[in-house]
Amino acid sequence: MDKNVLDAPILSIRNLSVWYGNSEPILRDLSFEVKRRRVTALIGPSNCGKSTLVRCLNRLNDFTPNFRLTGEILFNGQNLYASEVDATEVRKQIGMVFGKPVPFHKSIYQNVAYGAQISGVKPSAQLDVIVEKSLRSANLWDEVEPILNETPERLSIGQQQRLCIARALAIAPEVLIFDEPCGELDPVETPKVEALVRNLKQDYTLIFVTNKRRQAARVSDFAGFLYCGELVEFGATEKIFTNPQDVRTEQYVTGRLG
Repeated sequence: MDKNVLDAPILSIRNLSVWYGNSEPILRDLSFEVKRRRVTALIGPSNCGKSTLVRCLNRLNDFTPNFRLTGEILFNGQNLYASEVDATEVRKQIGMVFGKPVPFHKSIYQNVAYGAQISGVKPSAQLDVIVEKSLRSANLWDEVEPILNETPERLSIGQQQRLCIARALAIAPEVLIFDEPCGELDPVETPKVEALVRNLKQDYTLIFVTNKRRQAARVSDFAGFLYCGELVEFGATEKIFTNPQDVRTEQYVTGRLG
């Protein structure tokens, strides 16, 4: 990829505010940029607006009654909320992995193939290649190759989460959002997902939502601290955790707030 393209932000959030109905705004005047092929962590206590924010980035909030926003979200320079933009196409380009893995009631193979099929892939030989590549990218191929035609119920919760990641990768998104992806995982499975996130940034732009401070420090290149719907501070992860500029950030990363 051309260096100028790599240097340009893939997402630009400009003066974003969000409401559900006539309540007070859930997010207030957020502005920041997401760099390509980096991990950007969004940190902050529960109910600070992290999930609302990422659901704006791939138009999932469209399904929420009385949702409205002001400001702009630019993806590769285009406003995601412009009238001519197809929200379904946005969700293909900006995928999401949720906290609780929810494999389909299909075989392991069909779970991953489904992602490619909804993008228009039909020949079985091509599907085979995509399924293997996606499972390898999710560090799961060696564990499931002998049981591809069996259901995911026999997999551990961590394996099921990596299967959901493989399913998301099969669509070939540019951006992949992880919304508390380790929330259901034990201490054995969590490092596997963290290592996977670090590896995936070679090919994808990743946004990682977590309220675990140390986890954000381990996996991300950039971090934004949200508190009560406000983006208090955004910058390089090392700076956020070792030399924060706002006292609230310092209190949060040291465990004295939230």
